[in-house]
Amino acid sequence: MSYAMEDQAAEAMPPMMAEGTALGPAIGTSREFRIARSGARPLRFSGSELAMAMSYTPELPYWYEINIYRTAEKDFAVAIRLFHQSEDTKDTVEAWQCPSLEHALDLIESYDAAQDVMVGSAMETIGQPAAELAATAAHLKAKIAAARQHYQGLVGEIMAELDVA
Repeated sequence: MSYAMEDQAAEAMPPMMAEGTALGPAIGTSREFRIARSGARPLRFSGSELAMAMSYTPELPYWYEINIYRTAEKDFAVAIRLFHQSEDTKDTVEAWQCPSLEHALDLIESYDAAQDVMVGSAMETIGQPAAELAATAAHLKAKIAAARQHYQGLVGEIMAELDVA
């Protein structure tokens, strides 16, 4: 099982399960959450999921999932997950606790997907002619633009779902 899927609710829930089925709780149902974060302690809270949007497309090597939660303490939590088709690449999770919905939405909008673009070893460019370096830089720039556009499309989707656009 990939890293990002290990952070399901305290009661284990199968990945990609339809919300509201007899197999698991629906969006809005209060429960315990433990979101395993990349490079940080897990974020734990009681609450309910307010919204979820996913950008999965079979043709792409990666996709995002954004979740917004309301905690029992009346604040909010946000999780941004990056999944990869390849089992050789580790999924990542960023998660924050926010004092307000406005702060949570600001975090979602300000997240920069450029940080998620895989960059090859810098050693591969040593000794390359200038034209090859320029082509490598242009390719990287295009990958960053594509990742940002992909993520921003998902942000638009979740904002529309929340009707806060």
